[in-house]
Amino acid sequence: MTDDFLNVIERPCARQCVRAATEADPQILPATHGRYCSRCWGRIDQALIQAPELTEHILGNVTSTGQAGGERVDATKDAPLPFNEGAFADANELYSLLAYWCGIWADYLEVHTPAPAKRAWRRKSGTVVGLPAGTTPQIGARDVGLMTRWLRERLDNILDLAPEDVDEFDEAIRDVWRMNTRWPRIEKPRYSDLECPASECEAKIAVYPPAEAGGTKSVACDGGHYYSEEEFDELTVQLIAQRLERARLARKAGRQRQSAGRTDQQKADDVRAALWQKYGWVDGKPGEESA
Repeated sequence: MTDDFLNVIERPCARQCVRAATEADPQILPATHGRYCSRCWGRIDQALIQAPELTEHILGNVTSTGQAGGERVDATKDAPLPFNEGAFADANELYSLLAYWCGIWADYLEVHTPAPAKRAWRRKSGTVVGLPAGTTPQIGARDVGLMTRWLRERLDNILDLAPEDVDEFDEAIRDVWRMNTRWPRIEKPRYSDLECPASECEAKIAVYPPAEAGGTKSVACDGGHYYSEEEFDELTVQLIAQRLERARLARKAGRQRQSAGRTDQQKADDVRAALWQKYGWVDGKPGEESA
């Protein structure tokens, strides 16, 4: 095996990333994905994974409804009002970013550009502006998903290209994380075991995570009754206390049943012993005489 071959196999990350906790004696991470380490690859890959859902969420905020479930978003100056210009701009920027880099890497790799990149809204000069007209949140997520899948499938090959171009791509794709911060998504609620204590309600209580970093969680039942965090914590303490009490009573009842069972058995044994002693038979059958 030649030294050149070993150098290729063991080459360091192009960005000279250092293994954690080795600052005193730096250990450069190896290039495991093209010219880059797993850390560099993971940062780009995770951003690409986030992009489709983020696109749907941002497009859902373009109109006043704020819904991501199929609301029509007309990517023209005649879009329905009220209109969120910030969301519109970010959605177009994200789409154009991915369409642009799909085109760049398709040329480098000499492969076909994914279809959504070709359908992008462009100026007469050919510069990508953003989403095609008539894009809904669902269609936007689908098209962005096609482009990110195309990029992810070729990411190792992309990371083996000229480092200056890859570094520019890496910096551009970080916009996904910045947009993720600007447009926090409301996560699905977590349903507790609590039932709403409101009169004749008994609906399950749901806990909604904070809508933004540092915010507070929201607590409400499916029937529309809202509770503060303090009230929810108090209800939780009460539920735990009720469960402990039920468990204690169940254990007590179990012990009583066992005790009652043993007493009945003892009585039956006493009767059988008396019958044997007096008549020499048990349960209507002659018994065996003792030796």
